[in-house]
Amino acid sequence: MIDHLLQQDCEIVAIERDRLGDVIESDPIPAKCRAKESFNLIRNNAGEEVVTSIQFWMNPNVDLSNENLPNRRIKYDGIMYIPISVSNRRDTFGKSIIKVVSV
Repeated sequence: MIDHLLQQDCEIVAIERDRLGDVIESDPIPAKCRAKESFNLIRNNAGEEVVTSIQFWMNPNVDLSNENLPNRRIKYDGIMYIPISVSNRRDTFGKSIIKVVSV
């Protein structure tokens, strides 16, 4: 439904730590996105006000949610971004049509 808007390439990277605390990155999972670069003041999942630099619009099926947010990164245009918040935009029937990720 919104696939015609998602024409940019980004990658989702899962982050884990080994028993020594070293960071282990998963293989990047390619995803289509739309990057909207602007500075916005939003609230993160902890309720704190933070400034975002980019909002990514993504397919609602991508593996990003409020539960796994601390363990995910978005790689876009050669730069790794840390997601701050994730929200679903829904149509009038309540079906999720787009996922908005602020970094």
